[in-house]
Amino acid sequence: MLHLYGLTEKEHLISGVMTMHNTRKSWRRYVSALLFIGTLVNTVISVTHYSIPEELEEGSVVANLASDLGLDVKTLSRRKMRLDIISSKRYLDVNKESGELYIVERIDREYLCAIKTTTCYLKMEAIVEDPQRIFYIEIEIMDINDNAPHFRRDIINLDIMESTAAGERFSVNNAVDPDLGSNSVKTYLLSESEHFDIEIQTGRDGSKFADLILKTGLDREKQAVHNLILTAVDGGIPTRTGTASIVVGVVDTNDNAPTFEKEHFDVNIMENSPVGCLVIKLNARDLDEGTNAEIEYTYSLYTSEKTQGSFNLNPSTGEITVKGMMNYEDIQTYEMEIIARDKAVNSLSGQCKVKISVTDMNDNHPEISIKSFKSPIKENEPIDTVIAVVS
Repeated sequence: MLHLYGLTEKEHLISGVMTMHNTRKSWRRYVSALLFIGTLVNTVISVTHYSIPEELEEGSVVANLASDLGLDVKTLSRRKMRLDIISSKRYLDVNKESGELYIVERIDREYLCAIKTTTCYLKMEAIVEDPQRIFYIEIEIMDINDNAPHFRRDIINLDIMESTAAGERFSVNNAVDPDLGSNSVKTYLLSESEHFDIEIQTGRDGSKFADLILKTGLDREKQAVHNLILTAVDGGIPTRTGTASIVVGVVDTNDNAPTFEKEHFDVNIMENSPVGCLVIKLNARDLDEGTNAEIEYTYSLYTSEKTQGSFNLNPSTGEITVKGMMNYEDIQTYEMEIIARDKAVNSLSGQCKVKISVTDMNDNHPEISIKSFKSPIKENEPIDTVIAVVS
């Protein structure tokens, strides 16, 4: 870089290294500078730095540019002072009457510098004519807390086995905040929960995220879904927040055995009940879900073959029906033990006992039996002589 001695510290000759922007315009400036090096009076550039917060209102004054550059305010209009901003928008302008640099359009730092960086600059050139001078102006846009943290998804779904041990941790989506430093995400808060808590982690880049921690064991049969609210809080003043819902679905494990309403059932049935007649419908209940709650009914080894031959047991419905004709005169009581077993891999079972009493029907005619019959008898047989025994 070439320096012109005798000029202010801010003023430097245009050099190819400093001002060439790979454009024809920059190249022409570079050549012009070389042409007037001998005179030490023509085209020069001034580097001036300002720092302003983003989102200043339109019309806000940044600085008195004419005064800072050592220009006479009275000559600004005649010298046709203008700003050449390296941006798609015209954010600032110069008041030709006062020499003040002011905001024309609100500056959004996150829009101007889309990539999240620690520094964000708006660069421009102030150009005056007669004689021509070019001043390089650099405005640093300072971050303010104008963005609230937000989650990429409003609802975070998690499935957790009810057999999961306490202390297990689960990753959830972190919140993002376009702001920087203390204005970005600082911490997280979780709605009150008996079973869950969070632990704040810090990434290598300084970003904050939370792990969901299981404090106590889950029981799907007591509560199948847990609804939590995760809140991200930034460090700005005042703070801004963003929230997401965490929906925890408790996945069932086979931790419940089928159970019957009672341990013992007493049933009466008429001995003339037809084949297929319903004796009783057993209904075992399993608090699990899916295949863990699908039940199959069977006779236990305790149940005799005679009983199994007299009654049908539907393995799916638990219905017991008459299989053969009942005869009170043969058997008055049947006893059986029924097992209800779920269809899980690690199946569990429950059992009950059923007592079936056969009720007698008037289905037999009296039969007369005569024994010790004595005939004929003598006419002089004494009174009370036994002639025959009739039953």
